[in-house]
Amino acid sequence: MEEQNLSPMTPNALVEHPEGGRFQEVFRSAHRVQTDNAHERSALTHIYFSLNPGEVSRFHRVTSDEVWNLYRGEGIKLTLWDGSHRRPKSVILSALENCFCHVVPAGMWQATEPLSDKVLVGCSVAPGFEFADFTLMDPASAEAEQLRALAPTLEHLISGV
Repeated sequence: MEEQNLSPMTPNALVEHPEGGRFQEVFRSAHRVQTDNAHERSALTHIYFSLNPGEVSRFHRVTSDEVWNLYRGEGIKLTLWDGSHRRPKSVILSALENCFCHVVPAGMWQATEPLSDKVLVGCSVAPGFEFADFTLMDPASAEAEQLRALAPTLEHLISGV
């Protein structure tokens, strides 16, 4: 089997992501797997993802497990919500917390924001990411209303403003 390496990050190759921020896919496994619902996916994908100060990655979910890794910047606050009546939880990825990666289980609502300065993170998804498996929270949805009731201070992560 041919060896596959990550593509180098090219700052001008980062493109706008629907959830906010910018990304560049740098790896898509040639190995294919079948998901529980019989869709075929790459075994693994990996992107670089960048946020500037004041930008957020709005609440979204994917149907696969996702690993976030901090590469550059002070850190990020990753906010996770299971869609229940429980309040969302936050995880800080930063050198000060001695925490550089976190696994977000499949189907979990997630949003993130930089702690201060510009950040660069990596996101690995397995089975591999496809936009067909991506749901961006609709700010007018019942889920958004429920989240607002549980945590009104997270409005900026729901609406992006």
